[in-house]
Amino acid sequence: MLVDAFLSVLPALLPGNLDPAPEPEDVKAGWTAFGIFLGGVATVALLGWSLVRQLRQVEDARQRGVYGEPEEQEQEQADAADAPAADSTEDTPRA
Repeated sequence: MLVDAFLSVLPALLPGNLDPAPEPEDVKAGWTAFGIFLGGVATVALLGWSLVRQLRQVEDARQRGVYGEPEEQEQEQADAADAPAADSTEDTPRA
């Protein structure tokens, strides 16, 4: 059954039965395709601008400490707790 379907399509695939290619002077690019191309360029540019804007907002939020790696925050808190305050050295009595 599959062979019969293939054999029925085979004559249409022979080189003599294929549609000839159009001549170069018969084919031209249209303004519609150019407009679609420009629309695609504008879309990619808009998406790139939006991506850069979002990445800047993320970096700003990261620097403000809105979110980050929990290990990094815990390490910063531990370092701050272990470090003696600069003013506390003046209050200690000298021997």
